[in-house]
Amino acid sequence: MGEVRTILVVDDEKEVLDWLEKKLSGENYAVLRASAAKEALEKTRKSKPDLILMDIVLPDMEGSDAVRILAEDPATGHVPVIFMSGIISKEDERTQLEVNVGGRLYKALSKPFEFEELLKEIQKIMP
Repeated sequence: MGEVRTILVVDDEKEVLDWLEKKLSGENYAVLRASAAKEALEKTRKSKPDLILMDIVLPDMEGSDAVRILAEDPATGHVPVIFMSGIISKEDERTQLEVNVGGRLYKALSKPFEFEELLKEIQKIMP
């Protein structure tokens, strides 16, 4: 068995955090949780996760602003991010929905989404 990969899940909805922690743990990922952007910044700098699942709308700042801060830091700029948001319309969704942060494109999923859809995206990033 390979090394356990760590995923930081950032969402201000406890139900979403609980659901994703349960599902990801079941797939043998270690899960860190954050309910605000500043908490996510601290945990990323301290724990160096392999991937971040980031809600776009958070109570203290936009998830995209937090990702911009991480991207500009050489210690955290390499960490891949998948955005999740309820503000992205499924009707607008193309096969590749992306969020542009500072000229860099990140995959985005419209909430609610099927866990299998998320897992496919995670496995593309961390085979």
